[in-house]
Amino acid sequence: MESQMRFAHLLQILTIFTTLLLAACIQPISKDVRQQVDPKTTFAMISEDPEAFLDQYILLGGVVINWENTAEGSSLEMMEWQLTPWGEPMYLDNTGRRFLLKTPELLDPTIYEPAVLVTLAGIVLGSETRLLGENEYDYPVLNIAEIHPWESPFRYGIHNYPDPAYPFYVGQDDEPRRNPYDPDYNSYPYTQYWYRNIDWQ
Repeated sequence: MESQMRFAHLLQILTIFTTLLLAACIQPISKDVRQQVDPKTTFAMISEDPEAFLDQYILLGGVVINWENTAEGSSLEMMEWQLTPWGEPMYLDNTGRRFLLKTPELLDPTIYEPAVLVTLAGIVLGSETRLLGENEYDYPVLNIAEIHPWESPFRYGIHNYPDPAYPFYVGQDDEPRRNPYDPDYNSYPYTQYWYRNIDWQ
């Protein structure tokens, strides 16, 4: 009887663990949309020549840098993040590539505020040249097919620093923290080795 109870308890724990594991691995972008993405087409390829990939779907991760709502809809300025196999933004891409997301809908600025991480499927529209600081920057432009904002234990902030890819984190107490591996909170999102070993002092 006791062994049966232990087995039942073990089975219950295993069921809960399996459920949590499966929930963690659910893709945020729908299967129908993901099936339209060509896995051989990378964002690096699109960034080099957006006109060569017009109307193609791409799956991307990114952090919101800026947003604007106009009479034509919403536009988000993004910086690329690498995705985990299950579609969650994991770390800032080494290249610091930027892109624009556009949609005829008006996005809620309280959801898509600067520093929010998103996973998205976009359709390549072309490119747009804008000033980035004092220099011109050619942004690949994507139309939003599907987008999923993430909640993280702390925000990935954007601030005025010479390196536009410099990480700057804000904890739940809104105190700025330069090191995402501060023991006061969880080590997420992940950052590259060379970021983790910089002397921030």
